[in-house]
Amino acid sequence: MIKEQRFTSIYRKDGQPELFLEAYHQTLSLWKVPVERVFVSTSFGHIHVLTTGPKDAEPLILLHGYGFSSTVWLDNIEALSRCYRVYAVDFPGDINKSKSVKPIKNKNDCARWFTELLDELHIDKANICGHSFGGFIATILAARVSSRIRKVILLAPAASLQPQSKGFFIRCLIAGMMPTTVRINQLMDFMTGEESYINQTIKNQFIIGMQNALPRTQLFASYIKDVELQLIQAPVLLLIGDQDIQYNVEKAVKRARELIKDVKATVLPQTGHGLPLEKPEVVNRLLLDFLSS
Repeated sequence: MIKEQRFTSIYRKDGQPELFLEAYHQTLSLWKVPVERVFVSTSFGHIHVLTTGPKDAEPLILLHGYGFSSTVWLDNIEALSRCYRVYAVDFPGDINKSKSVKPIKNKNDCARWFTELLDELHIDKANICGHSFGGFIATILAARVSSRIRKVILLAPAASLQPQSKGFFIRCLIAGMMPTTVRINQLMDFMTGEESYINQTIKNQFIIGMQNALPRTQLFASYIKDVELQLIQAPVLLLIGDQDIQYNVEKAVKRARELIKDVKATVLPQTGHGLPLEKPEVVNRLLLDFLSS
């Protein structure tokens, strides 16, 4: 348990927490399922978790992308929670409601954090699904905590399979340093497929979050070595949009198929980096088919 420890603030010097929390709860209010909101104590801080679905169903852990929060699963949660006990986790240090007392600095820290989280939730083994930065985290966990994982879903995993392009990195950096509404909207449009649409409430939360807070994470998405990918034993579903701008999609899929023991890789047409937000119905169907197979 954590007692009398100082939490690390995610907010900028002139940031207004009330504006972000209002946007967070506005997105959450659109969820079409009943939600339990709990804080789980770990040695890295109090982890905020949104839980829904049948209590006796198989557990599914959701890990969001960088700069977002667990509310981002707005268009996925109803379908996923019909058959699974879903735990949408606010990753500590990111722009969300988790309260960090010490940063997750490396992959070993990440594995320890996840193990503590599962223990506190009384989960022996879980399915995990991560998007973007969450996909990077899910890949780490699949390699290092295999005994606690049933199946893995990687949605456009950040940097894990190929180095991110300099253009993608620079755009993200500039938007974080100078988070005007126009610049952040341009960043999101850049990451979205040409014929895709992202829920405006989610976009608004991201804009308000970036303008008032800044991720304080110290574990950054990076290229994962061959030997680490070869450690993954659980079945893996890899979904990447054909218009993903973070790296070469064909090379990423090829490398996954060569190194991950049991992987099903699918490239979604006319889809960008935000595939669970852009094509939620397609992603939900593929994800549920994979989990139930």
